[in-house]
This record gives sequence, C-alpha cells and structure tokens, in this order.
Amino acid sequence: MQPKLKQLVNKGLLWQGRQTHYQEQRFLSTGHPSLNELLGGGWQFDAVHEWQLDSPFIEQKLLWPLLEQLHEMNQPIFWLNPPALLSAAGLRWRLKQADSLHIVLNTSANEAAWAFEQILQSGAGVAFLWQPESENQSSYVRRWQKAVQQGHQMGFVLTALEKTVEARAYTNRLHLHPNHTVDVVKRRYGWPVNNISL
Repeated sequence: MQPKLKQLVNKGLLWQGRQTHYQEQRFLSTGHPSLNELLGGGWQFDAVHEWQLDSPFIEQKLLWPLLEQLHEMNQPIFWLNPPALLSAAGLRWRLKQADSLHIVLNTSANEAAWAFEQILQSGAGVAFLWQPESENQSSYVRRWQKAVQQGHQMGFVLTALEKTVEARAYTNRLHLHPNHTVDVVKRRYGWPVNNISL
C-alpha cells in the first residue's frame, strides 16, 4: 500500500475493505439455484433479510423451502405478527412436526421489534417478523443486524411494498411480485438484479 494511503487508513479517514470468501459464511438454500447464486450462496446466517411483498402471502415460494430446511436442522422458528392465523394442522402436515414453531400475535410495532431483537441476539432460532416498513426504523434495523451477528442466526422481515423505500441496513432486500418473480433490490455480493423467475 502506498504510504499516503496507509496514513489515511491509520488515521481512520479511509476504510479498507477485505475480501470475504463464501466458504467463511454459512448459508441455507433459497430453494431456487439462480437466486442462491445471486445471493452468494443463499440465505446467509448472521444476517437480516427483508422481503418486500407486492401483495399478501406471495412469500410462500421462498418461505416453504426455508422452513423445510430449518425443520430438518431442528431449528426453532419464531413468527412475530404473521398476517393471518396459522393452521397448526396445515403446518404439521407440511413439516410433519410443528413443535418447534413459536408464534407471537397482536403485539405493537415496538414490542415486536424488541422481541425480534431478543430472539436474534439469544440465538434461540430463526425469526420472521411481519411489520409495515414505516414501523421499522433504521435504528431498529441496525440493532437487529448487531443482534443477529451476536446470536449467529438469521432473521427475516416481511413488509408490504412502500411507495418510497428508505435505505436500511438489511443484508439482502428482495421485492417479491405476484407473478413469481423477484427483484434483488440490495445484496451483499453484487449490484441489484431485476426479474428473477422462481
């Protein structure tokens, strides 16, 4: 490194990135090879991912492959403020066992954000939070990222698509469309990509 650049780095005025190798990270498959490749391997642990939904319940194409893998790993799964009552019989039929599912209903935005942070920080399991983007303050998202790195888990925030999307510290941001396509709005390992078929 050139001496002048080294001085700036030493003073903290210039940040020097480092190469991150995919092998150092842990991932779960998205269930879709093309999306796995775009996300650097799939859903990354130690990360909070956002799914922006055009309409309710279109997350199923991404949700089921993930739930099946988590179930095989005996990972506890936490659902915070899901948009509808879950069918225990349906989940038991699909996952063969629903004992590791924990559901928190009807909490305020602040309570849900706090519970999400506690679950991620403790490493107790993978958490899914359904909450309007307007309720997810950028300070919450930063705290969630710190919490998930301490707990070595992953978290998912599912929001309705907002007209104006603010910058947030999510690891990945995906916009899900009803026609089973996804736009990768933000990703750790590259530029945004639109119109990926699932």
